[in-house]
Amino acid sequence: MDNYLDTLKTRLNDSAYEYRRDAFLAFLRAPPVRDYKESPTVKDYVEIGKREVEALVYQDASSSQLSTATREDGEDAALYGLNFSVGKVQPGGVIITDMRGAMEEHLETLRAKVFDKFGGDDKIEFLINSAWQNGYFIEVADGATAQVDIHVEWDSRISYALKNVVIVGRDANLRLFEHDMSTGQGDGVHGKTIYFIMGGQGSKVEFNYLQEKEKTTTDITYVKSFQDRYSAFNIYHINYGSAKVLFSNESQQAGDYSDFRVNGISFSAGTQKMDIRDSSFQLGIGSTSDIQVRGVVSGQSVTIHRGNVDLEEVAKKSSGFYDSKILLLSKEGYANSKPGLMIKNNDTRSKHASAISSLDEEQVFYLRSRGGIPAGGEAKSMVAEGFIASVADRASHPRFRSAVERFVKELDINA
Repeated sequence: MDNYLDTLKTRLNDSAYEYRRDAFLAFLRAPPVRDYKESPTVKDYVEIGKREVEALVYQDASSSQLSTATREDGEDAALYGLNFSVGKVQPGGVIITDMRGAMEEHLETLRAKVFDKFGGDDKIEFLINSAWQNGYFIEVADGATAQVDIHVEWDSRISYALKNVVIVGRDANLRLFEHDMSTGQGDGVHGKTIYFIMGGQGSKVEFNYLQEKEKTTTDITYVKSFQDRYSAFNIYHINYGSAKVLFSNESQQAGDYSDFRVNGISFSAGTQKMDIRDSSFQLGIGSTSDIQVRGVVSGQSVTIHRGNVDLEEVAKKSSGFYDSKILLLSKEGYANSKPGLMIKNNDTRSKHASAISSLDEEQVFYLRSRGGIPAGGEAKSMVAEGFIASVADRASHPRFRSAVERFVKELDINA
């Protein structure tokens, strides 16, 4: 990788080159990708190794993956992929375009609100920010309201990285749904960052994220929200596909009385490995965070939930909660939960909960006997559905809820 900067200058020498260069230098300076000396089960963790790193760096820039964004006025616009169509402006002061176009048309906005402030803090995040080829750019003006559905089809055979930026203004409201799928059979490495800049007081975002790629790919996703005063960020996420998943969701709550809520579900089967991270970093007075994640494990798969609630010294009268529960449907499956509280002042409320349990055969027998349910996987599926219902029922987006129902029915109960 010694010659990567030369490769970068040749392949992606555009107005974002200096930011890609700085991100790559930060990647080189960052600590090793993996160092879990505290855990005897390190072999079961999701490893992002040399193959994945080089695949993201020397990705194929000649391919074209296309998808659509549904705008609030009901029309579709070609948006997502390595080759984008021209972005369109929605009624009500909402801009949707691709990141390459945004770098040309909205460079000063990106510099002032994103690039000069938020460069990342994780080694692989730095790598994605150095190697991205495109992405989506959404800006919701002060007081505007938008509802955007994005469908993304990745090519499983090809590795590449994308950078997405969403800027939400003062008293603005955005409801965003992103559905990531893949086509073809291949072991491509797909990396992306999604940054939500909630730079205006009172801004609100509901983000529904669904990942169900082919179970041969590697998916690496960093979602970060940067919250101002009285802002509210509500995320619902499902990870279902990909052979290896690293999903990191973090909110930096610099604004007083900001609110961060997470409802996440992961389904792992076969030999999948999933590392799901949800964390809050609270600097604002009276800020709140509530993180609820559920996992269902079958086959020989691995699921790990990790998350921190970090209440800094200045975050007086704030609260933070983290709750992780994982259900094991097979004896060969593996689960781990590693919550953490970092409380730096005594005027807060915080707690965490963590539970990993196997399917209770007595509970299944009672359900079958009382409900007249035949032998087989139906009763076990009903138990699994009830297990994740406390999280799934909070979602309001119909496509999110229907995906949960579909994934529960597809569970490999006998694996």
